[in-house]
Amino acid sequence: MILRWRKEQEYFIVRLYQDLFGDWIVTQCWGDGTHEGSSVTHTVAPSYQEGRTLLKQISREQKLRGFLPAKQDEIQLGFDFS
Repeated sequence: MILRWRKEQEYFIVRLYQDLFGDWIVTQCWGDGTHEGSSVTHTVAPSYQEGRTLLKQISREQKLRGFLPAKQDEIQLGFDFS
């Protein structure tokens, strides 16, 4: 799952995915399109549900900071690696 927010030239992207070891990872990327550089963090969530809860919390924070959801025009493909 990928969520994107924008505020003028600033962007914030969050991904929730399961890695090849079965861990749920929340990756956050942010930056400003007018400047070089960006930042990334990775957080291991104990479960898919905990990852979704973290996404909801991040979404609330971004709205409070004035970010708006960006257009989502991609298709998420599900693969079963088990």
